[in-house]
Amino acid sequence: MTGTAPAHAQPAAQALNADCHKAVQSAAARGEHTVTCTQATGATAATSTAMSAAAGLTCRAGYLTYDRHKACSVSSLRFDIIEVPSGKLLGTMNIRVTQRTSLAARDSRTWKHTIGLYPTSASGAARGVIASLKLNCGKSAKTKCTVTSAPGAKGLSVKKETSFPFALKSPGSKTLKHKETPVVTLKAAVGSPATGSLAQAATVRCDSVKGITTKAGGCVHPGYVPVFAMSRTDKNVKEAAQHVWDAQRKLKGHPGLPGVGKPLHRTTDKALINKNRGKACPSSLPRPTGKSCDEYPFASTKEGGATGVFSRRMINEKHNSTAGGSKYLLKAYKDNRILNGDAFWVAIS
Repeated sequence: MTGTAPAHAQPAAQALNADCHKAVQSAAARGEHTVTCTQATGATAATSTAMSAAAGLTCRAGYLTYDRHKACSVSSLRFDIIEVPSGKLLGTMNIRVTQRTSLAARDSRTWKHTIGLYPTSASGAARGVIASLKLNCGKSAKTKCTVTSAPGAKGLSVKKETSFPFALKSPGSKTLKHKETPVVTLKAAVGSPATGSLAQAATVRCDSVKGITTKAGGCVHPGYVPVFAMSRTDKNVKEAAQHVWDAQRKLKGHPGLPGVGKPLHRTTDKALINKNRGKACPSSLPRPTGKSCDEYPFASTKEGGATGVFSRRMINEKHNSTAGGSKYLLKAYKDNRILNGDAFWVAIS
């Protein structure tokens, strides 16, 4: 990392991290005159928060915010050019880093990851920086995802966001989890390029489990617990929704009730599903005309009737079958790729 220190060099106004100090010392030992380094500043995007999908995602500085299908993080990065051995700054660029991912839950094992670099300020030799990015996605040859489209190097301008869009693909048909780590390289007119890792993206899980979709699988953020919602004013399912509302407040532990109880967990074990139904709604129970036996927690959950903690009610049979059908519960399972053992909440309005 060589170069000539310009006359406007000034003392470093901001503390350098350990890696930058080490880079300065190494450059001095090699007899070089300049060194570049990157370091995270302010709050990092290491704190994760799961936001309601209905409310939409709000990007917040220092947070990784995500739902089942989208994620957003905002972090800060500083790029310094330092005179060696004095430690004086030749230039600094402060960069706001925004990352967004968008997943296809029902029909594709591919997804998009876009990184935006927005320099908030630049001084001295750090003006006119060229940035390039890459995504590291897993270490094992069997689980590593493939970057199918990547951007080239781009120049950065102060107060302007430069976008770096990536397309990624999960291999094979197994259920795999991928953790993407973006790596940025910044190059100024002075000094060698500096490379550093950005905040890690939300974990992506891809699968091709039968019964979720009929196409080529899909991907979700497994760290987000999805919500199945119904309304007591929905004329198609209002009796089913009312039963769940009452059951969540009556049953011990308030199963599935957001913010109060614990989430339900899907089961695809047919024997357990039948056992749940047989316990909560045995065929021996008389069904009034136009009514059917509704149970909560659902038969398709590990918390179902077989646990002994359940509610049953005879409700409008159309409401019952619709609530558990392809436009409601089954749709939620498919839209959110809720696999065997996955947790989910039930929210009734």
